[in-house]
Formats: sequence, structure tokens, C-alpha cells
Amino acid sequence: MAKRTNGTRKKSSRINDVSPEVAARLAELAGEMRQLVYGKDGVPQWGTKFTEIESNGMNVGLELARLFMEQSVDEQSGQVPDTALECNGEAAEKSDQTKAATLETPAGEVLWEQPKTLLAESGRAFFPSSAGAGDQH
Repeated sequence: MAKRTNGTRKKSSRINDVSPEVAARLAELAGEMRQLVYGKDGVPQWGTKFTEIESNGMNVGLELARLFMEQSVDEQSGQVPDTALECNGEAAEKSDQTKAATLETPAGEVLWEQPKTLLAESGRAFFPSSAGAGDQH
């Protein structure tokens, strides 16, 4: 929830800094989203309470965050390096099969298809990553 300040802005009011290029594109995107939410002029009707504007902004932002994560892990899952295909010294073989994976995030559920591989010697199915996505950087 928003809180009133003394009207001055710190050097960066963002919780997590992004590059200047990303910040510029997000500013453009915010204008486009305001038009989609509020109509052609992109302005809420006079008298709209700030809490409603805040709620609209958070809903749009969280959906953007959710889509960013979902697209990232979905694309990443299709680019599994050979080094990730080892389990207890046994190399797994890639296959065309996948298994649906889901993570609950503050922005909502993130869904993607986890690549399935096969450990040839033991015949077990092997999924390159565990409950998380990526390699913990």
C-alpha cells in the first residue's frame, strides 16, 4: 500500500534497479498500459481513488513479472546444456518428452514444460533441474 512522503524523490525510487535501457522501455510500456486500462487518453477518470490506481498498476506489474518469469524459464528449458544432463556420473540422453512444471511466485503461478531425459544405464527418467529453475546464480 502507498504511503505519503515529503514530496522529494531519492536518487532511485525503484526497489530493484534496472538498466537505463530497461527503465526507458518500461516508461513507454507504462503509457501503453494506461491506455489499455483507462482508454485512449490513458488517464483515470477524475475522482478515481489512488488505491484503485495503485491496484491497477500492481495488477499490470505483477502480470508483467509473471510473464517475464514464465517466458524466461520456458525458453531456458529448451536450451539445456550437456553438462546439466549428468546424474551420479551417468549422462542422460535428450528426448522430445516434457513434464509440466509449476512454481508459485509473488506474481502468481509460473508454468513451463520441463525437458525429460532418460538415463540409459538405469532406465530412469531424469529432469535436469530440481524444484527451482536455473542454476542458483
